Amino acid sequence: MQNVIRYRFQIILIFAIALGFIVVQSLLTDYSNSRKKEYSDRLVRVHSDAVLRAQAGIDVYAALISSIRSYIKNTSEFPSDLEIQSFLNDLIADLNFNDSIVVNFLEPDHTFKYVISPTQLDAPKLIGRNAADFRPKTEIDKLTQLMTSDEISLFEPINLREGWAGLPFNFSAKNNSGEVIGYVAPVLNVKYLLDYFYSSNSKDEFIHSFVINDSIDLTREAVYDGTPIFNPSRDSLYYKNFNVPEDKFIFSNLSVFNINLKVGSAYKQAPKIDRSIPLITYIWYALLSLFSFLALIQYVRNRELNRGLRKANSEIEIQNNKLKDNLLKIQTLIKEIHHRVKNNMQMIASLLTMEEDQYDDPKIIAALEQSKSRIQSMSLVHEKLYGSQSLQDINTHEYIQQLIDFVEGTIGNETINPQKHISIPDGLIFDADTMASLGLIINELITNSYKYAYKPDKENHLYITIEQHSDHFNLIYADNGPGLPDDFDLENSRSLGVQLIYILTDQLNGKVTYTKGERSTFNINFKEAEAVH
Repeated sequence: MQNVIRYRFQIILIFAIALGFIVVQSLLTDYSNSRKKEYSDRLVRVHSDAVLRAQAGIDVYAALISSIRSYIKNTSEFPSDLEIQSFLNDLIADLNFNDSIVVNFLEPDHTFKYVISPTQLDAPKLIGRNAADFRPKTEIDKLTQLMTSDEISLFEPINLREGWAGLPFNFSAKNNSGEVIGYVAPVLNVKYLLDYFYSSNSKDEFIHSFVINDSIDLTREAVYDGTPIFNPSRDSLYYKNFNVPEDKFIFSNLSVFNINLKVGSAYKQAPKIDRSIPLITYIWYALLSLFSFLALIQYVRNRELNRGLRKANSEIEIQNNKLKDNLLKIQTLIKEIHHRVKNNMQMIASLLTMEEDQYDDPKIIAALEQSKSRIQSMSLVHEKLYGSQSLQDINTHEYIQQLIDFVEGTIGNETINPQKHISIPDGLIFDADTMASLGLIINELITNSYKYAYKPDKENHLYITIEQHSDHFNLIYADNGPGLPDDFDLENSRSLGVQLIYILTDQLNGKVTYTKGERSTFNINFKEAEAVH
């Protein structure tokens, strides 16, 4: 018992180190799980965005086929091949189809009568040939039955002799007397549809799989159904080129007329979690434990030399340790609060992304995107606080640069890449309240520039300057767009974005002025939030 009392501090320290190790291990596990969830959420987000873009492509296909059918049905006499070609060119004038669409007209005995592309007639030399010579009997039977129906039917994709993979649509053709005179078979290039999945910057990190009716692999260049492939090119992003296991994909099913398109998305390479943080943490904890043992040994030696001094030093040491522990806990708690607030805001943004899937109305989708952008600007404030040493101040230049990158990544496109002229002192630091208000203001202004000022056929510029004066600051934001209409009333505008700018400027005890000349310029004179209070 005496030995237990004598070495009680050593025993307590061992228990404390063991308990601390458990806590550290738990925190590292939480970190690892959060990183895995972040990667998983990003995959879901990329997949959902790609599916939404593909649905837009399906709508384009449906509109094209319906337009061709309506034109043929409503003409006084069945149109000639040149008339159909002229209509086809007018129909796809604003679409990037080129020769990636062929309209065939076959007689009731399945003999080709018209083979029409936007630029050629009968390029593959099919007129006079019978489809039964090179299509399976089951398809011919279906086409024979189709001529008695008024429905548009989509067959499984095929490899065309023209050198591309196509989606073959079919519908019955009748004369003015209602007599069946054959059927029309438009074939559209699948590449136009699948390109929607690769229209963002995610193609360098993610792959997508496309399977028709659970059996046929579909790519932008070829259909893998066992039939001859006439296209010498191959899709470099074909998912089987990357040997990614099936359980790493997430899948969605899209209905394309009467066939099922199963879409999968996965990382090209499984994301790797940074192992340096756990290693540094273990080293730090080992050093802390070693230091604690050394300090305790020294403490015991001093205790043997001078009991009274040992007692005084013990009390001081205990108080110092408590203060250190409390300070560390407070700092950790503050960091955790900022981290969780940021995560919660990102979760809200993810929920808004999921909510977008429920609507087709562009206005609702645009409003949700705008809300996500505003949430991100606030989330970025907490992210910068979490990474700052003082936990209360933010580097303005870094924050605004990241905010611009985010907005550009969300609503920008490859055809609009404005030149950015950022003039902000490198050492300019604002508190969290000021930065949150300022971030939302700049977010609104940048978003408006991308929406209304920048055009793909001109050289676009973005200017952001922050000037520091003795007792106030000037934010000068400008672009080279046409600017607001001359009769636009800023102060009484019903625009939520404009109202938000005025409310936030008011909170900073500031004032907004707007001028239009060679540049469309907003000048916001404001004070730092701490100075206002």
